[in-house]
Amino acid sequence: MANKYNVTFVNKSDEVKKAIVGLSKTALRSSGKVIRKLLRENVPVRSRRFKNHIGTWVMINYSTGQPTLQVGFYSWQKVRKKGKQPSHASPHWVEFGVKPHTMPKGDKVGHFMRYENMIFGYKVNHPGTRATNVLRDTVQNNLSEIRAAQEEYLKEITKKLEEAGLKIDKGDEFEDDD
Repeated sequence: MANKYNVTFVNKSDEVKKAIVGLSKTALRSSGKVIRKLLRENVPVRSRRFKNHIGTWVMINYSTGQPTLQVGFYSWQKVRKKGKQPSHASPHWVEFGVKPHTMPKGDKVGHFMRYENMIFGYKVNHPGTRATNVLRDTVQNNLSEIRAAQEEYLKEITKKLEEAGLKIDKGDEFEDDD
């Protein structure tokens, strides 16, 4: 299915542009707030501090005017800068899982851990973990709630666009069942 929208502004004042950009960012931020709340509820119990890594980013591509909401995980450095405890597990490991593997550990001497004169282990056998897909599943399973969070602001955007003299040429719409 191919849809093409050509948007033409009659009123190109900076005031109208700023209002539309502000409203679109606010709409995305409200949906980001919903996503963060749902993600924190769905985080696996075994990685409680993982909640501190959840974040959303709102951006506007000024060349196209397209607002974007990105959902992801902060690095442990960013979490620590915010004054929170980072998770020991990498967000990538929790989302996509880890295959069983052997980790050769050691300092320059070649041992894993030393306590006084005792040496513990030259390698660690990691059993692996299965993927949880918490990020992807939470977003895809709650699209209606995410859209509902945006509706209030989208109505305001529509009103501003009508005030600015928006003209939408929907053109030809094609549907393919291939």
